[in-house]
Amino acid sequence: MKKGFWVYSLILVSTIAFSPAKKNVYYANDLYLNAINLTSEYFPTDKKNQFVYDSDFGESILQVDKELNLNIFTFTGDDFTYRQKLLINDEGVFVKETYQKMKLFLVFNKEGTFSYSEPLPRIKFPLEVGKTWEWKGTEYEDDDKNTINLSAKVEKSEKLKVPAGTFETVKLVTIINSSAGTRNVVTEWYAKNVGLVKMSAIIEGGGIIGTARDLMGLGDIVFELKEIKTNM
Repeated sequence: MKKGFWVYSLILVSTIAFSPAKKNVYYANDLYLNAINLTSEYFPTDKKNQFVYDSDFGESILQVDKELNLNIFTFTGDDFTYRQKLLINDEGVFVKETYQKMKLFLVFNKEGTFSYSEPLPRIKFPLEVGKTWEWKGTEYEDDDKNTINLSAKVEKSEKLKVPAGTFETVKLVTIINSSAGTRNVVTEWYAKNVGLVKMSAIIEGGGIIGTARDLMGLGDIVFELKEIKTNM
């Protein structure tokens, strides 16, 4: 990872819309609890939908596709592309690979593909208030590598208003520290049957997002759901 760049977030937004395999657990009294299914409601995977966001980088569109056993999430805007290959199973949502390309003000261009020593946990199931998880691993770009320390917590349920409307959400805060000296604090709000409705990222240190932040005079970077379009 050159210059200490690690974008867990950019558009991590990255994770809107996945749907793990459903598994029902039945009890003798005919009542059943399915934490995995309850969690998957926050990650619908209907490929016919496009998610449109307002952001500090302008309007961006999220499109969901499939590649073998992976879910591919691609964010595109006028000056950037951000793509993650995600593995989803009963334990959660894991990042296998991240690709990003950005161009700002005709003077700043950056492109890179990042992989990990083992799949990086974006979400751990079930997605419920109070849940926490940690991860330590290595991120690679070409011949460069950095150690990543991640900690995450589902903080609370919260009603949230964005351009697309008002949603009942769960709030997830993830902190990522890199051996290259960067620190990212990513806050995300997810709504049932919608996915990610808002993301706020505070980027401390260098890298592509830090440079973009400085060039644009931003203290933090925000994405908010503007519209859900149905592809015909």
